[in-house]
Amino acid sequence: MVWRYLTGIAAVIFCSTSLAFTVGLWVSIPGAPGGQVVAGLTAVALELCKFSFAPFGLWLRAKGKATGYALLLLWPFLVILSIAATVGFLSSHTAEQQRLHATGTLEYRTLQQQLNSVSQQIATLNGVIAADADNGYRQRAIDTAQQLDILETRRNDTLARLKNVRENTPGSAQATFASLAALTLGDVEQWRHWGFLGLAVITDIVGLVALLAFNSALTTGEPQSQKQYQPSAIAVDIKQASDGVALSSIQTQLAERIRAGEFGQHPVLRKINREIRGGNAVVKPVFEFLLRTGELKREGQGFVLTTS
Repeated sequence: MVWRYLTGIAAVIFCSTSLAFTVGLWVSIPGAPGGQVVAGLTAVALELCKFSFAPFGLWLRAKGKATGYALLLLWPFLVILSIAATVGFLSSHTAEQQRLHATGTLEYRTLQQQLNSVSQQIATLNGVIAADADNGYRQRAIDTAQQLDILETRRNDTLARLKNVRENTPGSAQATFASLAALTLGDVEQWRHWGFLGLAVITDIVGLVALLAFNSALTTGEPQSQKQYQPSAIAVDIKQASDGVALSSIQTQLAERIRAGEFGQHPVLRKINREIRGGNAVVKPVFEFLLRTGELKREGQGFVLTTS
């Protein structure tokens, strides 16, 4: 069906975006090139675990494996870590884009030229002061030092103006958050923080939900399209059991699946009721039959297979 493949494509896009954000943040951590490679590989491994732990954990739990619960417990921590990494990447990337945008403006370039000129004058005066002091022109050195104080004040003022331009020249994202803050009389930084957090949650959570939905659609489609259960020797044995209980073909297939361990070593009646068309009216006789034939026995409030 088209919707199933559209969901799969969306899952791939969202998961790839989340992977790129996480790897981008980890690689940007200062360190040697070898350390960046290790950081990138670690980020990829964490993201792959995040994508696989939920469906794999559910599958293992359905098989009655305790490992499935461990994966499902670890999965939320990996999601939180991924969301934090996405927020960090968006924040740092936006700050870098804002800086690049600011340094490209005419005002910034003009101030930078003024700063270079003042710095060059300061360096020249320092040389003159040192030469006058060495040659015994003490008073002239003092007078020149006063000019130096003026230039240093101009330099500090220019540096402050450059910093103000870098921080207050909005990029596209910053302009958006500034507009929202103006409309709501809120704080720009708070809007930016919550905006990035919302984008991170959408990217990670929607991607994971789409991935789980696509996996569920594939799994649900397998019995009808791929797994055509053929009567085997086991099924014949079930049909010809000594107690003479007659099972329908659907019940015979279900009994064979239970005996094969498809529903785990501890099959749950209520869970199978929800999966099998016909519900309890179809499933309960199969459980009673397997109890009578010794293939299944009660264990507390549940059941356990007697065969491995």
